[in-house]
Amino acid sequence: MSRRPRSRRNLRRADSFPVGWAALGGVVLIAIIGGFGWLYLGAVERNPARDPDTLCPQTGPSEQVLVLVDVTDPIGSITQRDILNQLDAVVDGLSKGGRFELRVLEPDDNRTRTIFSACNPGDGSDLDHWTGNPEAARRRWEERFDIPLQAAMDAALHAEQADTSPIMASIQQIAVDRLGTTEARAVPNRLIVISDMLENTAAFSMYRSGPDYPEYTGSRAAGEFGTDLTAAAVEIWLLRRDTQFPSSAVAEFWANWVQDNNGRFVRALQLQGISP
Repeated sequence: MSRRPRSRRNLRRADSFPVGWAALGGVVLIAIIGGFGWLYLGAVERNPARDPDTLCPQTGPSEQVLVLVDVTDPIGSITQRDILNQLDAVVDGLSKGGRFELRVLEPDDNRTRTIFSACNPGDGSDLDHWTGNPEAARRRWEERFDIPLQAAMDAALHAEQADTSPIMASIQQIAVDRLGTTEARAVPNRLIVISDMLENTAAFSMYRSGPDYPEYTGSRAAGEFGTDLTAAAVEIWLLRRDTQFPSSAVAEFWANWVQDNNGRFVRALQLQGISP
């Protein structure tokens, strides 16, 4: 008995069967490769190459928070605690890859001394075991960023006293060092100055003229200490002292100064407590 020939429909189905599976396998392979590519790119984005010393991304920090502490006069214990609480809140809000730099005012030609400068490497909470090592990231954050920063913030409040208080010169140095580059202009910048804000130099002294802005603009200090704050957001954290100058007048003086030097005056925060 002769074998019955297969129908054309069955023949077509048999012939196309391997081709369909091959196409499906190709789609699956592409999806797998794409998935791994997505995981890799995500891991690179969450873990960019960093400078080994500063922990900043090699492409530059995502933002900058620059803090200047003026302790040329003593700071009371209650005020110190308030400052540390306020700074803790600032650090908590720092983005991953953001630079936090802490400087103290120096009355000599150095103007400022940097006691901490590093970028937040992240505490590993955004990583998993597929895209990174959250435990190692946590240790790095604690050992290289958080613990040194906490020590630096405490040390910043115990510098030596001085007879002069060159606040404008110190801000000028920070602006030149950190705000003038193309890289810095491309990211948000925040400058916090912690001081009684009583400028006291040979070029201009509030102890002689008070917080009189026209008096300042007519002094040589206006030309000597003028700078470009490059639209940075500036905050003044005012130390309360027993002086004849009301805090509102001092804050208004510095609001004018910041605006005239191409900055954005955000606020004047009156710190708690009285310092000697």
